[in-house]
Amino acid sequence: MAIDAPKIVTAIAGEYKLDLPERIVMLHYDEQSDTLYVHFEYPSKAGTSDVVDEHGEVVLGLGEDGKPANLTIINASRFL
Repeated sequence: MAIDAPKIVTAIAGEYKLDLPERIVMLHYDEQSDTLYVHFEYPSKAGTSDVVDEHGEVVLGLGEDGKPANLTIINASRFL
């Protein structure tokens, strides 16, 4: 299955009112688990993680500076 990662990230940012960096440095999509891993910096050094949605499917990793470092989206295809 092909996915449109930037479209998914934009949809999530809008739905959950996240101020995400515009630049995606690296991403990986695991088709078997339908999970999208998005990195806004590399190497991604998240100090803390916040579950963004009520289902635990969107997890935002924050760097030591409190800015988004990465984003993990489980069941990513549902955001298309």
